[in-house]
Amino acid sequence: MTPRALRRLLLSPPACRDPRALRAAVAGQTVAVTGASSGIGRATALLLGVAGAEVLLLARRTAELERVQAEIGAHGGRAHVYPLDLADPQAVQAMAAHLLTRHPRLDALISNAGKSVRRPVGASAARRDLERQLAVNFTGPAALTLALLPALTRAGGVIVNVSSVSARPPGVPRWASYQGSKAGFDLWLHSLGAELRADGVRVSSVYLPLTRTPMIAPTRAYRFLPALTPHEAAQAVVRPLVHPELRVAPWWLTGQELAALLAPAALQRLLGALERGERRFGRQAQR
Repeated sequence: MTPRALRRLLLSPPACRDPRALRAAVAGQTVAVTGASSGIGRATALLLGVAGAEVLLLARRTAELERVQAEIGAHGGRAHVYPLDLADPQAVQAMAAHLLTRHPRLDALISNAGKSVRRPVGASAARRDLERQLAVNFTGPAALTLALLPALTRAGGVIVNVSSVSARPPGVPRWASYQGSKAGFDLWLHSLGAELRADGVRVSSVYLPLTRTPMIAPTRAYRFLPALTPHEAAQAVVRPLVHPELRVAPWWLTGQELAALLAPAALQRLLGALERGERRFGRQAQR
């Protein structure tokens, strides 16, 4: 087994790696992708554009979005650039109104944009971290989703939440803001999905493991851990557009969730010991 195949076996959720199947599912459809300027969002947008979808590129950085648009165009695809900061409620509402006018039928919304900060809750910036991550990971995507529901309902569309295995139990030290905001949006979306089923709109969450993107670069420990490439992650993200699955997750995530359910105290002790070790190491490094 090649290293690539082994990495996919151990890390990757089920994925759509058949370009023909993806083209059959999305060709001619309109798909919005948030966080499309880099990482998983960029890779997802490229997959969709090459497969014949009309891709709506949303993110803060206009220049990067224009580069993605040009890449899609070079492969004969169509894409549109829509700069948006999900942390700005007024900008979200204005953009949604603009999109509804330009694209009254939306076949899929891929909610990929996210922000990650690893910091202890006692740090001076912890409150700012929480507010920003809630805005980018939860309230902003939720507001955009609600505003775009008319277009999604007309198409009988799909809402895909690009989530993380860390959004599932147990909670890990120093990731409280990130895990809480990602888990909150995930639960909110599936509650909404139960209401939308009667309108023909379905939802799906893709729980990704560690992926080699700019977002994880500041965390030094992640540089040495196995991770998916953005392209491999994107192949998992587009799977719900081909297969109507409520959840796309690595095979081992269920075991993680069961451990948190069946042995919560033991897991808390283990995680607490890891945190104490990290604090001790940090104090020694400062000497």
